[in-house]
Amino acid sequence: MLLTAIWATLALVSVHGIDGGLQTAGIFVTETFGAFLFAKRYIRDIFAFHRMVKSFVLVVAFLFPFAVYENLTASPILVKLFGTVFSVFELYGPNEARFGLSRAQVTFEHPILFGIVCSSAFALSFYVLTAAKRQAGRLATGVVAITTFTSLSSGALLSLVVQGALIVWDKVTASVTHRWIVLAALAVVAFVAMSALSNRSAIEVLVTYLTFSADNSYMRIFIWNYGTQSVMKNPIFGIGLHDWERPTWMAGSIDNFWLVNAVRYGIPGFLFLFCSFTSVCFGLGRIRKLSFQASQCRKGLIITLFGFAIAGITVHFWNATYVLFIFLLGSGMWLFENENREGATDTQDVPSAVRPMF
Repeated sequence: MLLTAIWATLALVSVHGIDGGLQTAGIFVTETFGAFLFAKRYIRDIFAFHRMVKSFVLVVAFLFPFAVYENLTASPILVKLFGTVFSVFELYGPNEARFGLSRAQVTFEHPILFGIVCSSAFALSFYVLTAAKRQAGRLATGVVAITTFTSLSSGALLSLVVQGALIVWDKVTASVTHRWIVLAALAVVAFVAMSALSNRSAIEVLVTYLTFSADNSYMRIFIWNYGTQSVMKNPIFGIGLHDWERPTWMAGSIDNFWLVNAVRYGIPGFLFLFCSFTSVCFGLGRIRKLSFQASQCRKGLIITLFGFAIAGITVHFWNATYVLFIFLLGSGMWLFENENREGATDTQDVPSAVRPMF
């Protein structure tokens, strides 16, 4: 994470100069390395992690009625209310109807961001809150799922589906040895098969089926093609905040979180961030002999992060949503401490140690 922040700073200063790049770099360092360290410093044990998840779910539940109201009226009432006192961002528009409902943005810049944030509480609530209080945890998980749906965003629903599929796999294969390695192998085989049997790349095939409309899927394919061309032309430091090369009829947004980082900060910038993500997930997955409660927290966090990462193929995270993603990466660092392993006490009547996740 430190290398991610350092490289982005070097890239921005290299492209924009000290005057133009240093301020933007400072914001990026704060949102990236700062958010990671904040979570690492203040979530130090299972009790703090539980409180974080519970608070997160309560926020999502609080926003639910406002989201439903917006579905029915197309009026983001909270944004308008705060706008009477404070300076707020522009309202999302035009608000296209899906399934006869308006898309809810509630307090975020775009319905996609609202949906992604809500979906990131799904697996956490299922594993963490259900382990403490089964009925309350299931209710919370249901509320999170319904609130996510109000965004009517393919990226958010994709994250929800991915998390749900991983939860089902976890429950169905509980007695299978190395089940997550088996799942990863199946995913690789499926990816290779798509590449071999289709006249399009596997990424293009995935994007086609992960969006609501054909227009959106084709646009995302164009974004991928022209975005990767930009990366190849500027592989080291990227283009910073400059506009990327594309046809005049294409919009300026890049609906792919991972591609945005490669375009802006070059291939090294993307690799530092991606390797930070994978090292956290695989590092947590390989911890041995966690207590039951800690193991539930680990499952919820890894599945949440994986849902975030898959959704990032079709969605870009910015502002608070990006900070939340980085914050969640840092929120599991306490699991590496020895007190969460053999000998840790548990209030649940279950075995005190479990095998590594991976």
